[in-house]
Amino acid sequence: MSFLHRLHSAKKKLAKVETVVTKPDGSQLIEKRADDGSFKQEEIKDVKGLDTIEEGSESKGEVSKRRAKKVARMRQFGFVVDLKPDLQVANVAEGVYIGSQDVAADFALLTKHKITHILNVATGIKNLFPKNFRYFNVELLDEPSADIKQHFRKTNEHILDVVSNKGRILIHCNAGVSRCCTIAIAYIMSSERKSYSEALEQVKKVRPSCRPNDGFVKQLQEYEDELFRGSVCRTS
Repeated sequence: MSFLHRLHSAKKKLAKVETVVTKPDGSQLIEKRADDGSFKQEEIKDVKGLDTIEEGSESKGEVSKRRAKKVARMRQFGFVVDLKPDLQVANVAEGVYIGSQDVAADFALLTKHKITHILNVATGIKNLFPKNFRYFNVELLDEPSADIKQHFRKTNEHILDVVSNKGRILIHCNAGVSRCCTIAIAYIMSSERKSYSEALEQVKKVRPSCRPNDGFVKQLQEYEDELFRGSVCRTS
């Protein structure tokens, strides 16, 4: 028996395995090898605990399929998940607001605050009202290794352009805690000539849950050095 024949026979005896792949938006797929040797992916449709989302927080119709699956997975690991929508619209600077994906999905709330533009820095969150607001997208992962600083120049310019033309812009990510706060802080540092700590304090006064991840904090501190190298930050 030739080596290739033995190898082929041994390959047939191997047990088929399935690999669970988690995508950046939190959704999961099952990856498995087909009979022809190629790999196929199937979305996980049944998640244990999907039907146990509490009444009185958000109804099932209001919870996206992706979010509901993520919640169910977290509960399997013992986490207590609060599904109440985060509808705080935090005014961090003149014409500049930050919030969660819940705010970006609430047309009445956006209209109430006279929002004209939306800067979406989330992953996997669609622009829901393109006929009513002007959108600008920067897809970012909330990971310490993500290079968010490379986007500061264009986001700062975009925000400043909106504000200069008397518009109001909402910056949002998923939770409204890390990515959108980082973008807002960078804008305040640049436009108001404030240090990182001063800009952070300004944002946290109106958005106490603001918490850029450690990697973003480091990049904001580096950005401060770049902005004020050889000069002194102007305090408020």
